[in-house]
Amino acid sequence: VDQRAALFGSRFQGKGGAQKPKDDTYAATSREMMERQNDEAIEDLEAKVGQLKDITRNIGSSIKDSNSLLDQMGIDFDKAAGLLKGTLGNLKGMMANKSSKHMIYMVLFVVCLFLLMYFLRKMSFGGSGGAASIQLKENASSGG
Repeated sequence: VDQRAALFGSRFQGKGGAQKPKDDTYAATSREMMERQNDEAIEDLEAKVGQLKDITRNIGSSIKDSNSLLDQMGIDFDKAAGLLKGTLGNLKGMMANKSSKHMIYMVLFVVCLFLLMYFLRKMSFGGSGGAASIQLKENASSGG
């Protein structure tokens, strides 16, 4: 099939007159095939656009959630800063008082706090002897 003749028409109508209906059917089927391919491509693009739309909605909701979380954290940090400022003010006032009684109470409180943390840590880990026995059990079971 001469594509140039099909596009521009044949100069020699006398010779190709019988071939014209055949060329018309070829052109029609070619157009139909191209339209089907275009329709398939359009459907693919529509599906991809739908996916992108869902993704952008999810991103938008994630951003809103993150912003609200950040706002709440900012408020909480401002509250904590206010409490810390008040506590530091009280400590400065106590230090300026120069009363040995307050200093003794503060030192005892800090020592008791450290002792409490030490004992809680010992109790939660079971001490150093407990860790060694666990390790021995693991070695005994892995060697069997």
